[in-house]
Amino acid sequence: MDHTEVTRAAAEGSGREETPRGRLLPRALLSTLFLLSSLPLGLFWFAALAVLVLSGLALTIVWVGLPVLALAVLVCVLGTGVERWRLRALLGTRLPSPYRPLPRGSVVARVRARAADPALWRGLLYLLLLLPIGLVEIVVVLLLALSAVLVSYPIWFWALPDGVAILATDAFVADTVPETLLVALVGLVLASAAAVFGAQACQAHASLGRRLLGPRRREALDERVEALTERRSKAVEAAIVERRRIERDLHDGAQQRLVSLAMTLGMARQKLENGPGVGAAGQREAAKATELVAEAHEEAKRALAEIRDLIRGIHPAVLTDRGLDAAISALAHRSPVPTSVEVELDERPPEATEITAYFVIAEALANVAKHSGASEARVSVRRERGLPGGDGELPKDLLVAEVEDDGHGGADPSGTGLGGWPTARSSSTAA
Repeated sequence: MDHTEVTRAAAEGSGREETPRGRLLPRALLSTLFLLSSLPLGLFWFAALAVLVLSGLALTIVWVGLPVLALAVLVCVLGTGVERWRLRALLGTRLPSPYRPLPRGSVVARVRARAADPALWRGLLYLLLLLPIGLVEIVVVLLLALSAVLVSYPIWFWALPDGVAILATDAFVADTVPETLLVALVGLVLASAAAVFGAQACQAHASLGRRLLGPRRREALDERVEALTERRSKAVEAAIVERRRIERDLHDGAQQRLVSLAMTLGMARQKLENGPGVGAAGQREAAKATELVAEAHEEAKRALAEIRDLIRGIHPAVLTDRGLDAAISALAHRSPVPTSVEVELDERPPEATEITAYFVIAEALANVAKHSGASEARVSVRRERGLPGGDGELPKDLLVAEVEDDGHGGADPSGTGLGGWPTARSSSTAA
């Protein structure tokens, strides 16, 4: 269900369905407030930026102007944020932030990166243009106010003192009822023209805001490509790390056990090929060979168990065959800390989401067993469906995995990691 359906359902539940006619007056008031606020805000941003930029450029000779220019950059970013909010709150035009993510590093590096962003200069141009645009928009508001006075003139003209009336020309003084009605008619025509012009001014202002304050399509595409490239690099790095882990586990675990198994079988084979012998010595040799075969058998079982655990660590077969519920239950059964499992899923999530949730829970349970000192733990997996956020940045569908325990938890800032984690919450988007 999207936001429109929820709004319609709420209107039906309250017995009042929201109609365009019901929204007309609030929209008109918000649009008027937008036009009225453009001039003072334009004057403020123009004065602030002009003073900061001009003084900063003049003082760059003695290096004092650099902090002033940095402050101008901050004011410009703040101003464009206020204008995006004003467009969203008063005109309903939602504009995401067009700025590129700031790099990590010093303040100077961040300021330089922000100054090199084309979105900053487009925002600066918008803030400087807001003053002349505000002058035009305030004229529209004054025309609306004048038309309101003219339209209502037949109601209040009788309250004027004798000899005082609306004077259009020297030859026309509206001091009678027919003349006041004519003034009201002129006011209606002027109000209609001002209303149309005001709507067009709001639309033109919103279009200018989309061009100068919103992200460009090419820039958004470049950012998307950059994000995908970074994600691919991280995936390649993760694959390399996983491959090295598998190589290390095979070399240090299963390979060593197989080498030991081969040596044990070799010695047992040598003893069996030499024959059992006679007497007590022959019995000892036969017993030794039997012991070596039994040791090799146990070593083979341990090697198989390690290989099975390694395969399960790469991708558990139970996850593919029976889903997340069975895989998490198997993890809880193998955990040394008693763990309860609660899974509420109406359908299987995508494979990538299942794998991510499985390994997050596996790592969390491993940390519980190693560091928390807990006596019990709880795993909860559920799906949360909701509405997107105000700016459309939140996902609509989440797979939420929670791992809780009653251990001491805590993190040591001087250490290399966490010494237990009393509550771990992981969310993976279920597309």
